[in-house]
Amino acid sequence: MAEEPIAGQTFIDLFCGCGGFSLGLTRAGLRCLAAVDFNPQAVEVFRANFSEVPHVLEKDLSAYTPSKLAALLDTDRIDVIVGGPPCQGFSQVRQVDAANHGSRVKRDKRRYLFRAFLDYVEHFQPKVFVMENVLGLQSAAKGVFFTMVQSEARRLKYRVHPQVEEAWKLGVPQKRRRQLIIGVREDIAGFFANNLDAAQRAFATCPPLHPGFMGCHR
Repeated sequence: MAEEPIAGQTFIDLFCGCGGFSLGLTRAGLRCLAAVDFNPQAVEVFRANFSEVPHVLEKDLSAYTPSKLAALLDTDRIDVIVGGPPCQGFSQVRQVDAANHGSRVKRDKRRYLFRAFLDYVEHFQPKVFVMENVLGLQSAAKGVFFTMVQSEARRLKYRVHPQVEEAWKLGVPQKRRRQLIIGVREDIAGFFANNLDAAQRAFATCPPLHPGFMGCHR
């Protein structure tokens, strides 16, 4: 059977922030149907940079249900779901109101927001999902959350692959390492290589950046 082309496939971006995931996927040829985040500043920036996205919503994903978004989109069919649930509850450098490790550990409800993401996966049954977080997801609570994310995704009948990516190896001028959780629906044959090629031209069209520059350009 011929492989389905990427162009024309659709996605939604949850916990979308300013739109990093959406930028990559739209450049790859996918079409964003909706993006959701509860932070008004992030939503404002997303709308400015992705004016073609029909639905950019300022919503709390723990309260805004998948069925409401499906009704708004008038479809239950989405090819890909991406998102980055809040990382503060897993960050190894958090020191403001408590810490996520050691004697200053504090219960943080944001650690469970991955379940809101998976609620959308369960409803829309995309072919693929990609969840992003910090590496602290692996070690927080001795790996309990890292295990929960994968086991609950497998319960939804997805093959799950955890993968660490280093931003500077992918053409991004930042020294960041991020944890990806990639899920592929079980009924889809085959898989894909567990490595990503560097995007050498990722910033080819951007203007030069100078010290103190705080602008945002598409």
